[in-house]
Amino acid sequence: MNVGTAGLILHVDDDRTVRESLSMLLRASDYGISSAASGTEALQLANGGLHPDVLIVDFNLRQQPNGAEVAEQIRRVLSYSPPIIMLTGDVSSAQFPRVNEVTVWLTRKPLNPRLLLARLPCLVQLSRTTRALAATSA
Repeated sequence: MNVGTAGLILHVDDDRTVRESLSMLLRASDYGISSAASGTEALQLANGGLHPDVLIVDFNLRQQPNGAEVAEQIRRVLSYSPPIIMLTGDVSSAQFPRVNEVTVWLTRKPLNPRLLLARLPCLVQLSRTTRALAATSA
């Protein structure tokens, strides 16, 4: 894992090429990124102490559970709800379960890299502010 200063991203995608491309893009923009090829691998990272600012998850993972279920499982492991960018090749078939108190951006693959880089700073800030507020009120 590369610990960047712009934020820490957990990316879950079963396509190695997509993981590598996104890793190169985000590292070049000073983001730390941990990549997982499956939901199981992503959960291991979260259980191992990874605390991402943002989740980027492919909806259509080859192995069950789907990306929405993986994101929900990760949220349960963490003590907070990071914003989620859910990627899919077919937006019409992606059904995200009802989620409270979390920002979810459902978007098509391939994701426009300039749009992602424009959006990430706000999502990282939202995540960090939300966690800080929850910590002070607990």
